[in-house]
Order: sequence, then C-alpha cells, then structure tokens
Amino acid sequence: MILKNGGRVLLSITVCMLLDARLADAQPRPVLNTIFPVGGQAGTTVEVTISGNSPDSLGGLHSSVPGLECKKLDTSRFQLTIPAATLPGLYDIWALGENGVSSVRTFAISRREEHVETESNDSAPAAMRVKLNTIVNGQIEKAGDADYFEFHAQRGQRVVIECQAERIDSRLRAVLEVFDAHGRRLAVNRGYYGIDPLIDFPVPADGSYVVKVHDLVLAGGVEYFYRLDLDTRPRVAFSVPSVIERGKAARVAFYGWNLSESNVPPASKKEVTARSEDSSAGTDDAVTNDAVEGNFDCLEVDIPATLATASWPLPVRLNPSQTVLEGASFSFHPGGCEAPVVIGLTDVPVVLDRPGHQSPAAAQEIDAPCEISGQLTDRDECDWFSMRAKRGEVFYLEAYGQRINSPVDLQVRVLDATDRTHVAQQISPGSSETQLQPSLAPMELARFNDEVVNPWRKFPTSHLDPAGRWTCPADGRYLIAVRNLIGGLRADARRVYRLSVRREEPDFQLLVVPHGDDPAGINIPRGGREILDVLAFRRRGMDESIRISAFDLPAGIECPDVWLGPGVDRTSVVVSATQNAEPIHGELHLRGTSDETAQSNSHAVRGGVIVRSGTPEVWGRIAAQVPIAIVNDTPLRITANADEPLEHHLYGTLQVKHSPGGVLDLAVDIERRDSEHQAPVRLTAVGLPGMMLNEAVTVPAGQQKGYLSFYLPPTLTVGRYSIVVQAETTVSVADQKTETVVVYSNPVTFDVQPAAFLVEVDPFAVTRARRGETIQIGYSAQRINGFIGKMHTELAAPGLITDVVGLRGRGETFVGQTDKGSLQIVVNNDAPLGPQRFLRLFTVGVVEDQPVYFGSRFISLEIIE
Repeated sequence: MILKNGGRVLLSITVCMLLDARLADAQPRPVLNTIFPVGGQAGTTVEVTISGNSPDSLGGLHSSVPGLECKKLDTSRFQLTIPAATLPGLYDIWALGENGVSSVRTFAISRREEHVETESNDSAPAAMRVKLNTIVNGQIEKAGDADYFEFHAQRGQRVVIECQAERIDSRLRAVLEVFDAHGRRLAVNRGYYGIDPLIDFPVPADGSYVVKVHDLVLAGGVEYFYRLDLDTRPRVAFSVPSVIERGKAARVAFYGWNLSESNVPPASKKEVTARSEDSSAGTDDAVTNDAVEGNFDCLEVDIPATLATASWPLPVRLNPSQTVLEGASFSFHPGGCEAPVVIGLTDVPVVLDRPGHQSPAAAQEIDAPCEISGQLTDRDECDWFSMRAKRGEVFYLEAYGQRINSPVDLQVRVLDATDRTHVAQQISPGSSETQLQPSLAPMELARFNDEVVNPWRKFPTSHLDPAGRWTCPADGRYLIAVRNLIGGLRADARRVYRLSVRREEPDFQLLVVPHGDDPAGINIPRGGREILDVLAFRRRGMDESIRISAFDLPAGIECPDVWLGPGVDRTSVVVSATQNAEPIHGELHLRGTSDETAQSNSHAVRGGVIVRSGTPEVWGRIAAQVPIAIVNDTPLRITANADEPLEHHLYGTLQVKHSPGGVLDLAVDIERRDSEHQAPVRLTAVGLPGMMLNEAVTVPAGQQKGYLSFYLPPTLTVGRYSIVVQAETTVSVADQKTETVVVYSNPVTFDVQPAAFLVEVDPFAVTRARRGETIQIGYSAQRINGFIGKMHTELAAPGLITDVVGLRGRGETFVGQTDKGSLQIVVNNDAPLGPQRFLRLFTVGVVEDQPVYFGSRFISLEIIE
C-alpha cells in the first residue's frame, strides 16, 4: 500500500497488522536487529531475513526506498522487489507489527550483481569465488571467524576493494587483506571511510587473488554483517571544490579510481596521492604498495545551475554532527559512478585556494562573506588567507573537515597581519641583560579548535571541526591560517576542507530523536502521548526562541507547537493520538522557525535514530524520515496547565504571568482507565531549560490532581519556553499483577516577561516550626527595571494564596522606598507534618491599583510535632 501525504509519497508495506486494545500487557517495543542480506540490486527481487526482539509480531516492512514492494514469506522472511529506477545508495528500513514501528536499519541499493556469501568460506582453500564488479553480502557469524573470497584479475586492472560495515549499522570493525595465489599478503587496510576499510589494488600480474575479511578484535555474531564490493568501474573518493554556490553552475573536479578521463598529468600524480591509515609495519608480509598509496584519477564535470539545489534524503550515512548538511547539500553520481558523492551548497561566493599560499607573506586575499574550498595535501601544510576588516565587525569562522568525511583535524587561527610580537633576547652571549626584538610571526588574535562538547550524551554530536566568533579590534588587514593537526608522514589529497567566513548572521539546524536511550520507533498509544527530543544546533550568534510546528499529520495524530527558549538547545515535542484514532502508521513532519516573518530562518526538522545502545557512547545517526504508529490504548493520561488562575483576597482573580525570579506552577490532572487501581503518581519535568532546576513530587494514591512547581531564576532570559510533565506510576495487568508505566503530558508553553522586582528570603529565616507556633520570615522585594509601585506579599502554595492548608500568613505591603520586611506565619495545630512542598512568598506589584506584576520565592519550612 502506498500512502500519499502532503504531496510526498510515504511507502508503507503492510502484510498484516492487528493493533489490539489490550491494557498495558507489557508488550515490548519492536526492535529490528538485523536484515540480511543488507542490500540488493535495483531492478531485482531479493529475499531477506529479519531478526528482532519479537519477530512473530512483525508483519510488514516500511522503507525510504520509493516504490519498494514486499511480500511476506514466513515469520521472518520477506521478498523485496526493488524498482529498476532506484538510485544506488543507502536507505532506511523499518519493521511493522502489532506493537507498532520498529527501530531502523540500513538497506543498500546497487546496480551491480549481488551475492550472499557461502557458509564454508572460512579458509583460503575454501574461498568463495566471486567475479569482479559484484557485491557480496556476508556475516562474521562467530568469534574468531574470517571470510575468504577469490577473484581473478588481469595485470594492469585497478580493483577497488571496499567493505561497508559501520555505514550499514553493523557491529563489525572490519579488516581487509589481499593475498596472492602463494598466500603472500599484498595489502591490508583497517579504515579508510571512518573505520570501514578500502584497498586500491593495482593488479601486478594475471591470476587469482584472495580477499580476507575479519573483525579487528576477532569478534563475531549475527550483527556482524558487511557488504564487500570488488570494483573496476568509475568510483569517486572526493571532489574539489567540496562546496558550490547554490543555484549557480560550477565546474567540479572529481578524484577517484577508474574514472573515464584524467586531467592529472603523470608528472603531478604525487599531488593527488592518498595513503592507507595503517600499513602493518613490522610484519614481513605487509607489503606497502600503490594499492594502499593510491594515485587518484581526475574527472572534471560541469554541474548545471538546476542541479545546484538542496536534496533530501541523501543516500549516504550521516552522523549526528553532520546535521549542518541538511538543506545545504545534494548528492551526485558523476561519470556513471556507483557510489553517490555529496556536494555542499552555500549562499555566499566560493573561493578556491590557489597554489603557493602556504606562508603569511603569500596569503591569498579573500573578501567576507565567502566560503573557501581548499586542500591540505602535504603532511605539514598550512594555508594562509588575508582579509580586510573594520573595527567592531563580528565574524564567525567555521571549518568543515571531519563533517565532510575528510581525514583531517583542523585548526583555524586569526592573526594580525601588521603587528609583530616582541620576544626577549640576550644582548650578548652569557649576558643577563635582555632587550625586546621583533618576532617574524604575526600576533595571534584568536584560535579555534575542536568542538568536542557533547550536550546530548545519548546522541553524540561532537566533532573535530573548529568554529568560533571573532570581533575585529581595529581597522586593518588580518590573516587566517588553516592547518591540519594530524598531517601524518605522507601527502594525501583527500585532506579537503571548507572554511566559512561570515558576519553575524544567525542560523540553526534541528534534529528530532527518540526520548529513550534504546533503539525504538515512535509508537503512540491510542488516547495517549509519546515524546521526542528536539536538538538545536545554533550557529553564528543564534540565541532567540525557535518555534517547532508539525504539518501534514496523519489522521488521528496531534502535535502542538513547542518552543526552544532563547539559547535553549533542547526541548520535547509531544505527539498524541486521539481516543478513537485508527491503528495506522505514517510520517511525522516538523519545521522550526525563529522568525515567522523571515522564511530564510525556517528549517525542516530531520530525524535522528539510535542505532546501538549499551556501549560507553550511544551510536546514532540521521534517518531519512520519522515514521510513527498508533498502538494499543494508554492506561493513564495526564494533562498539565500553567495558566490556572489564582484567587487573591485583595485583587480578585489573577491571570498568571511569569517573570525571572518567579515561580511556575503546573496543575496536573490525572485520568486513569482503570478506576479500581489507584497508586501514587510521581511527577517530574522533561525538557527544562538548563538554568532551571528540576523538581519532583508524588501525588498520593486516589488523588486526581497534583501540582509541580519550578523556580524561574533571575538569570532566565525573557522569551517563550515549552516543557513537558512526566508521570510514573503502576497499572494493573493480567493475572492480578502490576507494572510500572511512564506517560507524558501535553506540552506546556509559557512566556517569561521582564521582572519588576526580585523577592529574596532571609537565608537565616526559620526552617522548622512546631504545630501551634508563630514564626517570622524575613524577606526583601527589590524593585528593578524602573518599577516604583506598591508591592503586597502573602504566603502562598500551588493554587492557593493566604489560605494555605495548616498555615495562616499575615500579608504585608511595601510602599514608597520600602523593600524589606517580615511576614508572620501561624502554624495551626492541624498543620500537615513534614516539609511543606512548594511553599512560597507571593508578591503582587501594583500599578494604579491594578495587579500587574508577580514574583515569588520558595521558602523552606518543615512542620514538626
């Protein structure tokens, strides 16, 4: 079945889906561990076997491959028919079942003949014979296993042998080795594209050769699958430039192997040399040769302006740190190449680095804004650029190396082209007297290194690409130096980079990822809710609020707008299903906007997925889409409200307002499907801004309403924010048992307005009182932001002013310049014992006898016998 939604086609392959309405029967979230083989040839039919945590409940497959057809053969086997027009690349596939949509796995499409390895190829004599220009899907099925393949080649052929593992969600840390007919090892590689190996193998003589595939630490298992490609056809490794201007024609040089024409004269081959990252030095049979060193062919292609537009999805693996490529790149298959090449797009002029600018004196002149596309081919090369700037101008410099799959660790420096630093030198040998002498080195003004901070532990986004802000101190000429900190011992033309030099033009990208730490799909219970985390990548000074909105939602699905507050880089999106929603599945579409009047500040929100968990660092990547499904009914539903009005004995009904230095009260209503089972409900918050402290409270069994309160610190930036309430409790299941469930509220959005005063409690105030005792709480209310009106303070609790259970407060009014006082509290004989949660002083600021401003401060008070 093919569903069309909002002009986009959502492919859904469903064999049988019976989504029952059982009450919390501890059904596991569907997890798709493997699909094998991991790919197929376009225009053919392939039989695949899947494995997961509950394969019996998986009834269909859902894929990002347009037009893919599926037929279920038995519990775990499916027949996939791949359309002939499918472009080669990496796609996503999910399993569907009665418990919803599963976690994702990669499925590769090629235009080559594909095979599945034989099970008896675990030694060189038993090597599986394969032809060139074919792909083999294999598995290292057990620890210590190795797979062998034999191919025949002729002298002079250039065979590119590549193993895909990490890029297709495999646990395999692959090692490739090539042996001749006598068992002599000719080449080895342990990582070329990340940790996936590749060997460029010029055939030295006619005959047979053996390829060995094994794990680096000799591990194995069903999740150690791979794709082995033996290729003599055109294949591209990288392009120069790596970025072109959006909507404009450009000439791009593609470097790789077996390209149809070469623009690189033999005398300059050394300028386009790449090497393996390891050569097994120290072993007798580790032969270093040009198969590892690799001279690249070059093919120049004119890309028309019509192609220089962003495309999505990109048929390649994208790591979390590569979110910046969304909306700023497109895929291209030059010269009939099998593997797609991703080319970046920019809205500013592109500058190619010229030869001979490897010193400050020879620095290449640039004009900002621009984007530089360069290469650091030599082992210790440093590219120098110069530009003129005026005092006070703000520039953002951002380099791309690792994020465009280049084997570099970049460093960017800004230096003064005119000033010279001075160093102390001895006047004469042996003399203790020194004098200042000018140094030849320009004075360094700024240095930008790796972005290693990872604010989202479960979805790592750190990388080795530097970025930073620089303010020009004076009119003049300045230098920019770009170098690679891991140059190595040899030249490598793959060391390409991009350097963006722009003024302060705020921008952002967004990702939405599952809230949990484990691989899982997005499954919404009927009548309930599911949450996802939205991660913001703020760039070039972007610190204002960002609005997240859903569009083209499937029937029965709701997703209210939420806001990332100023400077906030994480919040939660809540997706809910109506009580009468049909058991369907679809796709979630989200968009983020920072300024509704400026469409240029609007970006699609792309989906992130957890590939593996349980490792020291969770393994995630970007997916082509965000599939969602509606599953069985929810056992519990909570609704949160931040706008519940307050009744004041002096000022009547108060409409709540929030400001820094105040308190945010959330009234939470609890609705159970099973009224006979009443258990305590623990409430806490999800998606709080970083400067707000989380709180937790337990609603006693039998109560249908509770409050969760938070202090808004004085440093909280004015703006709009969204948070979600999480509830944890137990529900009844079969056999008179119970299980713990976690549900989420609707998103709560609140505006933080400028404060008129700040309330502070005396740090030496009484914190413990007995029943029947009268105490005094010293406090202050300091007027700020030009406010000069009257202030009235009362004792308050969530939903209550003055009439707090078990306590009686005597209100106090400040007029004129008064800003300090003492509030009297009488503890009743029936006051509830223990800490008084969320008790506070509540102050109203009055303008012309009207309550306009509000401020609060928690007080710590415990009632004892």
